[in-house]
Amino acid sequence: MRSSGYPRPGAQAHGVIGSLCLHLGLLGALIWLPNIEQLKPAPEDSIDVELVTPQQAEAMAEPRQQEPVPEAPKPALPEITAAAPLMPPQPRPDSPPVSAAPVMIRARRPLSGKILAEPRSRQAREALTQLDPSERIEQLCNLEAMSQIQAWKADFQPDRVVAYAMADTRLLAGMLQADGAAFRSKRQWYRLRFRCETTPDRSKVAGFEFLVGDAVPRSEWAAHNLPPMH
Repeated sequence: MRSSGYPRPGAQAHGVIGSLCLHLGLLGALIWLPNIEQLKPAPEDSIDVELVTPQQAEAMAEPRQQEPVPEAPKPALPEITAAAPLMPPQPRPDSPPVSAAPVMIRARRPLSGKILAEPRSRQAREALTQLDPSERIEQLCNLEAMSQIQAWKADFQPDRVVAYAMADTRLLAGMLQADGAAFRSKRQWYRLRFRCETTPDRSKVAGFEFLVGDAVPRSEWAAHNLPPMH
């Protein structure tokens, strides 16, 4: 849920976790023929002869079978040749180049666990245990985001992340997706998108990918609850 400007639950814990920014710089890193009966010749018995008149013979004669009319030859079908393969449409020389959609950066390994394991992070570890599961996942992922951004580009020194700055987050089965996040570095806020996967016990980050966007204009900070300082 978006913040309304008032401190969110667990704000004290957030502040402790936010202090971790002070030492992030130390950790750069299908698979018919029917049955044919034999024709037996009829037995050669005596043949009966019957005399008939010509008129009777003509009446008894089988009607003439009309000679079949030969069928007209069917026109030959045109020979069908294989069609040439379709070629993809070629861009016009004067058309602008099509830019590929930005790809999110997949972290090789999580970094927040190492930070939390340090002796100086004892208070942060204790603060995390006081948060409800969804809030704890968000704070773990925020810490992971700061660590990964600094390891990716040393010019950034993130000291705070707001996962819900531009849009609400989505949490499903330990997976937090923040398409409208923001992070602060050297007193400047930048747009951020990340997807964070936690372990089954929701105590550590298991996978992380992110994409850093443009700087957020200062005139928009207040509308998105982005403080210039702590």
